[in-house]
Amino acid sequence: MGTTVVIALVLSNKAYIAHIGDSRVYLLREGKLHQLTRDHSVVQELLEQGKISRDEAKFHPNKNMITRAVGVNLTVDIDYLEVLLSEDSKLLLCSDGLTNMVSDEIIEKTLRKYDPQATCTRLIELSNKAGGIDNITVAVIE
Repeated sequence: MGTTVVIALVLSNKAYIAHIGDSRVYLLREGKLHQLTRDHSVVQELLEQGKISRDEAKFHPNKNMITRAVGVNLTVDIDYLEVLLSEDSKLLLCSDGLTNMVSDEIIEKTLRKYDPQATCTRLIELSNKAGGIDNITVAVIE
């Protein structure tokens, strides 16, 4: 059994991000949402190979099969990135319990509308209302 992880350290105007699995980091800047991380999953690989469409990916039977996880092997490859932040930037760190239930459009609107604590509460509520079939972890850095 393994788990996913996302980590963000913000110093001054820069975010240092590492991740493994299908938990994600998004950046809201100038009112637009950008997915910063790439899922380590079977479905992501199928998407990149052009074997399935984005719509097919949403309901693919292997949607939760991850290709990298913490706790499976002694070592694991991580993805690492650095991102410059502006005054209006918000980072969202979340598990697939959110992203499998709530669309990017709704996530973007919620991040724009609420402060960080209210955003977390609202996104968890929305995910649970949509079925809440997995654990839901949400953190916002402003």
